[in-house]
Order: sequence, then C-alpha cells, then structure tokens
Amino acid sequence: MEPTVFDPARVLGCSLERARGLMRGHVVTPGEVESVALEYYPWRAHLRDPDSYWITVSQAADILGVSDAEVRQMLSHRRLPFSTHKSGVRLMRRRQIEEIAAHNRLAHR
Repeated sequence: MEPTVFDPARVLGCSLERARGLMRGHVVTPGEVESVALEYYPWRAHLRDPDSYWITVSQAADILGVSDAEVRQMLSHRRLPFSTHKSGVRLMRRRQIEEIAAHNRLAHR
C-alpha cells in the first residue's frame, strides 16, 4: 500500500477551513483529530464515498466480503478495531479494514 499523508480535513469529513476551526488552528496529532471526528464527523454524508476515512458496519462488510451481522459479531468480540461516534454508530478506519481484508485474502489462498 502507498504511504498516506495525514489529512485532518479527511478524518473530520469536512472542508479544510472547517477542520481548522474545529481544531482551533493548532497543529494536532492524528489521535486528537480522531477524537474530534468522533463528535463532529458527518458519517451519513460519506456512506457512498469510496475514499472516506471512516466507514460503517455495512461498508466494512462490503470490503471484507461478509454480512453486516458478521461484522457486528466481530465488533462485539473485539476482532475488528472501531471507535464509537457520539451518535452511537461504530466507525472503523477504512485503511485498517482494507488491510485486514487484504491479509485475509492472502491467508485463504
């Protein structure tokens, strides 16, 4: 996989201007941006975004090639990494899920 450049606006799912406002113009760590994203990220607006930073259960199921119910079970058993949005929706980092899917495909060859 290609190395990625940390982009706070992408993590927050908003414009660069809005990201600067949310982060109050400070230089921040990825963890700090992710913490803010779990409050402000407009996850519904990114359900069809193939490049979104965060994904939902259904999107993860598509990437992993399993059912939504199986992803929920994996989340319940902590077999997939996730964070919880203030709305209660469990969000996963797309890149992590894509890496898990790639690893699973290699393991099943």
